Amino acid sequence: MSEWIDRLAKTVAGRTSRRDALKFLGGVLAGGLLAGFTDKARAEDDDGDDKDKDNDNEEINKACQEYCEDCPHAPGGVHGHCIRFCKRFLRNNPKGKLCGTCTAKNPFTGCALGATCCTSKGVAAFCTNVNTDPKNCGACGAPACTGTTPGCCAGKCVDLATDNNNCGKCGASCATGTKCTAGVCQ
Repeated sequence: MSEWIDRLAKTVAGRTSRRDALKFLGGVLAGGLLAGFTDKARAEDDDGDDKDKDNDNEEINKACQEYCEDCPHAPGGVHGHCIRFCKRFLRNNPKGKLCGTCTAKNPFTGCALGATCCTSKGVAAFCTNVNTDPKNCGACGAPACTGTTPGCCAGKCVDLATDNNNCGKCGASCATGTKCTAGVCQ
């Protein structure tokens, strides 16, 4: 059987030496590898301009143009970064929300579904879950929760060390006749 394969290989190869065949194969593999890298780079579109070649829908394009409108355009500006981050965010989080405004220091903030966009004077916009964040419990800018082990459960401040309905973690209730001590029902 192996003699038949050898004869077939010699017939197909003709006058091509092994060295020439390996050079050809190496060239094909290297070309394929380089083509893969250039396609990836082209798809990421991080060339610094505002043109994104991925054919986003008009809604994403319009939302990002409006959000990034006030970004610095000058050399060293962040307008192009804002556009790219915005489009990437909205593609990956279609129900997400754009948060705050573009500045040189913070070119883009986007909140995933379930998060709230918090903005206040003198502080960069940020996203948080006001149902679980003890520093913004119930609303953005609300006073931080206090206690031995402060927690925020369903938008209300609790002390996870002593709360019988939230003992050690939100929703962990102590059985009748037991008490929450140091985050453990006893």
